[in-house]
Amino acid sequence: MTPETISATPGLAASTGPRVLAFDVGGTWVKYGIVDARGRLLFSDQLATQGEPDGKALLARLLAVAGPLVARHAPAGIAFSTLGIIDAAEGRLVGAVEAISGYFGQSPKESFERAFGIPVVVENDGNCVALAEGWTGAAAGVHHYLALTLGTGIGGGIVIDGKLYRGAHGAAGEWGYMLVDGKVWEDHASPRGLAAAAEVMRPGCGFDAEAVFAARDRGDAEMAALVARWFALLATGLANLLFAFNPSRVVIGGGITARGPAFLQELQAEMRKRLRPEFHRMCEIALASAGNQAGLLGAARLWLAQHAPDTKD
Repeated sequence: MTPETISATPGLAASTGPRVLAFDVGGTWVKYGIVDARGRLLFSDQLATQGEPDGKALLARLLAVAGPLVARHAPAGIAFSTLGIIDAAEGRLVGAVEAISGYFGQSPKESFERAFGIPVVVENDGNCVALAEGWTGAAAGVHHYLALTLGTGIGGGIVIDGKLYRGAHGAAGEWGYMLVDGKVWEDHASPRGLAAAAEVMRPGCGFDAEAVFAARDRGDAEMAALVARWFALLATGLANLLFAFNPSRVVIGGGITARGPAFLQELQAEMRKRLRPEFHRMCEIALASAGNQAGLLGAARLWLAQHAPDTKD
């Protein structure tokens, strides 16, 4: 589907303030869209990441996609949410980019500023999710919070005193690599980890995380034991983050959280076993609400904060 085949939302003509062309580059899909200064997504589409042979070719394709959008919507800038560790000053990928061959060392900032002559920002996708949740989502108005994303791995972002914390080298929030019970946290406490555990217990079952939960809900005792162990591992790592950062809220997102309040209740039950009572009282755990477009919204939010700080939401 091309941009021209998607009609604008009713708010497109009425939007005011700068608009940002945002990209969200993941290992499977690249989402892109136009975001206005109020955090409204005015247009969006996506393309397959693996449709190109390497990262350089992928950026070339995104440049081709951006051309008509820049001409049509006249964005004030371009913002990237992307997997990987970012050198923010250069907008360059400097680590954790194995999902896209040849992506290491690429600079979307350099390529797109050269092509279009407008400011470009590039940020890690977990950090962008955190910014989105603080702008229009479940952490709006909160000054100290963590955002966790549960997917293939466990990532996220840290906001301290209303500001994104990136760490000395832009790699803060990569807590999926933490060791919990002597094991890499995301290898066992992510949805991927739950599915892998099911495959070990029942070879050939082909269960994904949702299927494991569904089997548990039908009374499968083996899957029930796996789910209980999974929540215990997830809660252990999360409790450690609460002890380290003392946030007032933790926002958790990812497809597995679509179970809603039931998911939170099971997680909270395990958290109470691991947290001192005062820490449990000090922090609220909430489900993410910025949705599938959080990467786009967070990237746009970062651009606006850096290049249009007086913009009113």
